[in-house]
Amino acid sequence: MRIISIISKELKCVKEDISFNLATLISPLLFLLAFSLMLSSGILIPVQTYPGSDSSDFLKSMENYHAPDGTAYFELHTAAEKVPPTNAESNLIVIEQEPSVNGDLITGEITHYINDVNENMTKNFRNRLSGAIVNYVEDLRPSGNVTVNEITMYEQDIPWDTGFGVSVLVFGLMLSGLVFGMLSITSEWGNHTTQLLKLTPYSSKAIVIGKIIANVIKCCVSGIAFFAIFFMISRAFPVHLIFFIISILLVYGIFACLGMCLGIFIKSSLTAFLLSLVSALVLWVGGGGFGPLSYYGDIANFLGKINPATYAIDIVRWCYFNGNTQLAGGFTILGIAFIVALFLIFTIFTRWTRREEAM
Repeated sequence: MRIISIISKELKCVKEDISFNLATLISPLLFLLAFSLMLSSGILIPVQTYPGSDSSDFLKSMENYHAPDGTAYFELHTAAEKVPPTNAESNLIVIEQEPSVNGDLITGEITHYINDVNENMTKNFRNRLSGAIVNYVEDLRPSGNVTVNEITMYEQDIPWDTGFGVSVLVFGLMLSGLVFGMLSITSEWGNHTTQLLKLTPYSSKAIVIGKIIANVIKCCVSGIAFFAIFFMISRAFPVHLIFFIISILLVYGIFACLGMCLGIFIKSSLTAFLLSLVSALVLWVGGGGFGPLSYYGDIANFLGKINPATYAIDIVRWCYFNGNTQLAGGFTILGIAFIVALFLIFTIFTRWTRREEAM
């Protein structure tokens, strides 16, 4: 009954920080909307061509150039004239001389006007055009083609917006845990009730457990809202629901405990929210939120191994997409992280209340 009373009290305190609670839900949604919806077309890239595909066998082949799952790489549109595009127009491919194979000689000339300042996109265009040329030449040659057997991490190709949305979900889990954990303590400072903790008949452990459970409940409400919106956008649903629920509860528990630890030393709710936002973002990026850590060097990979977000992202992705993931190792790390976080909040909170008693 004591713990239930504490949980009830914590849930009622939500109305004291409505703006921060709403911001906790909105922040990951803004990431989702800003990135996923802007790039929701997936890997398909529109490009203008001159002449049209009806006048070029290479461009006809280019229209059929696609990823292993059958998704086309290019969406071709015929340009009205052979004029370099302006800033408001898409890229332009001009067939100056049709690619052809004459014996051992491969000839042809193509002008590609790349209208993008993003280095990654310019590389993407070059690689795709080169791939389309190789694909066309291989169709023309009678023999000697190279076959590539592709083995991917996941059973099927994942649309970029869906994969990124699942990654943002983990960011939302961490942010919710940190914010609600911090606010559950900073509210004590704001309401000037820290001195009352020494008079309560409840033990420090009971208070901590009650606050953690209440924070996880608040996190779940926030998570359900994000999950519902993400499902409406992507129609993606976890294929391993039980493991998914276990993983999000572990992440909520870890970061709620860490948020409570930080809240003991931070008296301002605004400072607590900003610190939670920055911390969650740094851990999320450092855990592979934007892509595999192998791209970022040895230091980033070492930090990723001790970052719980790394394992949370891998597990949640597996829950949605299956794939080759070290599931047992990931859950073990998250379990250990939860035990450590729980030990920290019990220790710090007990010392804090004892210090309040002495004042």
